[in-house]
Amino acid sequence: MEYNLQKKHAKTVGWLLDTVAEEPVDVDLTLPDYCPDIERILRCTMQPQVYLSNLSSDSLNIEGNTCVRVMYLDSDKGCVRTYEHTVPFSRSFSLKDSPDHAAIYVEAKPEYINCRAQSPRKLSLHGAFSLYARVAVEKPLDYCAYDGDDLEIKSAPAEISALSGLCSDLFTLDEEVPMSGKPSVGAVLSRQLGARITELKAIHNKIMVTAEGRLELLYTSGEKNEIESLSYTFPISHIADCEGVEDGDLIDGRLDVMSCDLSVNDDALGGSSVLSLEMKLCFSAMCWRNETVTLMEDAFSTELEVEPQLSPLRFCSTRRCLRFTDIAKENITLDGDTFARVIDVHCERIQVGAAISGGAPLLTAKAQISVLYENAEGEMKHLSRDVDFNYNPSVDNCDSIENTAGCIDSLSYRIIDERTIELRAEIGYRMTVCCHESRTAVTAISADDDAEKRQPDSALILYYADKGEQVWDISKRFCSRPADILSENELDSETLPESIMLLIPTA
Repeated sequence: MEYNLQKKHAKTVGWLLDTVAEEPVDVDLTLPDYCPDIERILRCTMQPQVYLSNLSSDSLNIEGNTCVRVMYLDSDKGCVRTYEHTVPFSRSFSLKDSPDHAAIYVEAKPEYINCRAQSPRKLSLHGAFSLYARVAVEKPLDYCAYDGDDLEIKSAPAEISALSGLCSDLFTLDEEVPMSGKPSVGAVLSRQLGARITELKAIHNKIMVTAEGRLELLYTSGEKNEIESLSYTFPISHIADCEGVEDGDLIDGRLDVMSCDLSVNDDALGGSSVLSLEMKLCFSAMCWRNETVTLMEDAFSTELEVEPQLSPLRFCSTRRCLRFTDIAKENITLDGDTFARVIDVHCERIQVGAAISGGAPLLTAKAQISVLYENAEGEMKHLSRDVDFNYNPSVDNCDSIENTAGCIDSLSYRIIDERTIELRAEIGYRMTVCCHESRTAVTAISADDDAEKRQPDSALILYYADKGEQVWDISKRFCSRPADILSENELDSETLPESIMLLIPTA
């Protein structure tokens, strides 16, 4: 005989998709007529951009392009020039299910790019980028309850960080960047665009996102062809739909710049150039709410031999979204060359990982630093170097880290000697930490239909109990109701405070 248990569940997160695919990039280019011939290639970069990521039926569809930018010295005046070429791509990932609500995380990271000049006007490029795709969906954390009268149930409360909402929202933002006081843009050498969340607020079924966008631009001026830099910050506001979220929920949100188109327009009234940005951003979020559930930990019958089936249950009891800022310094040293003049230093990208080390979080950041400089012979050179940063934030009560991200809020340098520069980076970290709890819960209860009912030998049993024994264990041993033992012995605690003789009712 199977007892009819009520099936209940709390909402957690599961991953419907968590994969990575490598996408090749192979391009043969011929410079257009308006580009001067190549004297020497300074650098070649590849920037994959995602324009679309959506769920359709049983697949995740991703579309975008890869922007290849070649920076070189021309053969005429020895000036810095750039040429851009875009290559479209699309990729679909099969899914086992078609969820109603999901959080989509897509990220394209360049792996490598090799550039070879076949002639002063022809280039051959070979590279690859990684396309990371993750889809988070609702997953039930199952447990059982029983409200009948023919079983004695041992229950205990449990605090669970339960999922309240999931969302992904791809949106477009236009921004005009004034060039007042700066030389007009001739050619863009490099650009970095990032977005940092400053505030998340939940209202009924919606999330209000406040963020700060930041553009770092390196370009040649239109008048004198000199290298200039521009830093511009601007506010971002957005409201995302997220069914189920309410005020007070914890929002684990992420805002990514998926792609950016930049164009230069002339301001007829002001007499200066204006940069127009058209950005696609993706806001994804998992929202959490603290809930108290009652777990059935054991069961027995005073009349029949029953067999409860116990299963392990592991869940997150507390979850926190934390932010930290660290000031880190590292050196970059040249091999066989010298710094006569540093033209530009910036961070191309940063990857952050995390682990629990010695009971505390350890954050590791790998930043790709780009340095444009002149050496002692007056030659313009470019250096790309990976720099590692480590940070140990002070965090109590956590045993796992779910999500990490980081950005370099500011980057400065100073020349130590002719071969070494010292970097000073202000790094902003974000991570979600959890504290998990492991419990055992009853998932099924069965009894032998043919077994005879128990017949007590006496109505009362004397039992000498030791200090620290549990009333439940005693009740189960003698098939007596816990409430009857507590009442008969005038006990007010489940744990015996001292050794005592108990009266055990059995009828």
